[in-house]
Amino acid sequence: MKIGNKIVSISLLAIAASVTTGLFIQHRVIRRQGVELTRQTLRSAIIEAENVRGSISRLGVKGAFDREKLLAEYKQTGDLRGSTLYQTIPVVAAWSAIEATAKENNWEFRIPKQQARNEKNLPTPDEERILKFLEGEGQEEYFAVDENKNQIVLARPIRLSADCLACHGDPKNSPTGDGKDILGFPMENWKEGEVHGAFLLRSSLAGVDAVARRGMFDTAILIIPVATLIALLTYWISRRSIVRPLGAAIEVIDAASDQGEAAARDIASSSQRLAEGASEQAASLEEASATLEEISGMTRRNAESAGAAQTIAGQTRQAADAGTSDMREMISAMGEIKSASDNISKIIKTIDEIAFQTNILALNAAVEAARAGEAGAGFAVVADEVRALAQRSALAARETADKIADSIAKSEHGVRVSGKVAASLDEIATKARRMDELVREIATGSGEQSTGIAQVNTAVSQLDKVTQANAAAAEESASASEELSAQSVELRAAVSRLVTIVSGASGRLAQTAAQAAAPVPPPAHHHASPPAKPSAPPAPARRKAAEGGEPPLTFHDS
Repeated sequence: MKIGNKIVSISLLAIAASVTTGLFIQHRVIRRQGVELTRQTLRSAIIEAENVRGSISRLGVKGAFDREKLLAEYKQTGDLRGSTLYQTIPVVAAWSAIEATAKENNWEFRIPKQQARNEKNLPTPDEERILKFLEGEGQEEYFAVDENKNQIVLARPIRLSADCLACHGDPKNSPTGDGKDILGFPMENWKEGEVHGAFLLRSSLAGVDAVARRGMFDTAILIIPVATLIALLTYWISRRSIVRPLGAAIEVIDAASDQGEAAARDIASSSQRLAEGASEQAASLEEASATLEEISGMTRRNAESAGAAQTIAGQTRQAADAGTSDMREMISAMGEIKSASDNISKIIKTIDEIAFQTNILALNAAVEAARAGEAGAGFAVVADEVRALAQRSALAARETADKIADSIAKSEHGVRVSGKVAASLDEIATKARRMDELVREIATGSGEQSTGIAQVNTAVSQLDKVTQANAAAAEESASASEELSAQSVELRAAVSRLVTIVSGASGRLAQTAAQAAAPVPPPAHHHASPPAKPSAPPAPARRKAAEGGEPPLTFHDS
């Protein structure tokens, strides 16, 4: 069935359902209003009878009736219900008024009573239930709709007033003194205000149902032409405003679904390759992070070693500075030793000169002693001894001078060597200071390098986390792309079903949708660079190619 026919059919069904519902509601409303109107009518009839009862009761209290004369008339005829006395009883006057109205309106009238004097007024089981309800406190009316009997029931209680007790009150107050009322019936010892019975009216709902059915029929006669006109307008509007635009929209959706499916496949393939690349990048970053961690550990150890070397270099520099200072002191001492040796050499020279002069003097003394002869013999001996002493002094002075000269030479050599050693120690101290500075710079650089590597390691760790997240996101994107591709296939199937609904027959899209509904294999996992995506041909061309040259699908008004 074409969509236009479907729309008309649905509209007719909707109108029929609305009309049926409206007629049903109308029937219910009319019936409910008829029931309420009947209830009010029944209530008015009973209230009117109660008013008659009140009027007769008030007339009796005021002495409007000659009871003795009426009683004599009753006793003469013996017919209670045909006597005038019977008609002056208030409740009798009331039900006489209701009976006339009930007969006129075809109602059923009952006066169920407890301890009724007339057997036909004894209550049935249903009326017993109604009397018990009316005996409840504050109950002034009973109303019910009997669907089984298709009738309504209305009852109002008959409550005894003070004048009623003359016939139904305490037997001790009997006017004849024998516990009976003036009519000869036993008094029941009722109390004022008690419910003695009820005025009960039953009315059939057949008339109400007839009115409701007649209203439904009249309404249906008016609605059928309107419904027919609405159906024709719906058919015309559906052809003009729904089918044509819907056909054009379906063609656009068909083209968009084809392009969306191709794009979804390309996105799924690209997302899969992106996920694989991200996973490989994450693995490489993890390896780089481990390598950087090892380099960071080695750099920390180098920094610690550089710090220890800096400490040792500082100690070496301090030792070289101390050795240089001691060498300077030794050079100074050696200079002083040389100066002392020079002074001793001068003293030795002076001693040698003194010995030489003493020897000369001894020679002169020996010469003079020889000249003196015997007198100078002792002086000659002394002169010889002095000369021998002078010779020994000169010999010792020469030996001492030689040794001092040798010592001076060695002292000079020691001074020269000390100078060289001092120069070497100065150079060592200079190089130790330079080495200390270089080691300090190395330690500082190693610390900075360790800090930098730690920062790089932290950055690589963060990059690794980001890459892991990107890999997960890429995998989710690939999954979403595959889901998008599947949804594109479902979209094409939905478009095909829509074409079937619009055109009323399975078209080209229904066939291609069945083929497209087959499971789509996931894109192959590879690491090569993705090929350039070819541009998708226009939708009509793709459809024509898929159909083997068949012209594109067209839509006609239905």
